[in-house]
Amino acid sequence: MSKIKKYDEHVSHYAYVTYFKDEGMYKVKASVHVNIEEGVDQLYHDVTDVDLEFFVNDKKCNYAGFKDLYEKLFNKSNWKEYEECLWEEFEAHYLENKVKIKL
Repeated sequence: MSKIKKYDEHVSHYAYVTYFKDEGMYKVKASVHVNIEEGVDQLYHDVTDVDLEFFVNDKKCNYAGFKDLYEKLFNKSNWKEYEECLWEEFEAHYLENKVKIKL
């Protein structure tokens, strides 16, 4: 029987972090999904998704309904830009406040 030798080892972790942002008239809840890879001497954090939910008077809104309301109030063309800005803002916040994992 031949001898088995290890060729490579890859360890990864998954993080799911939830944040709230108060926008005055409503709140945004962001669930940030992150893959964390172990390098030789550091961790690499890759934000893979940011799920957004919206709340008015602390009650969860239907996503399509909130989007329609936003477009009617603030201009149809602004929604995609607003959503992308939120995604980037929550991603940046996570990357500045990463979960702690011991190597």
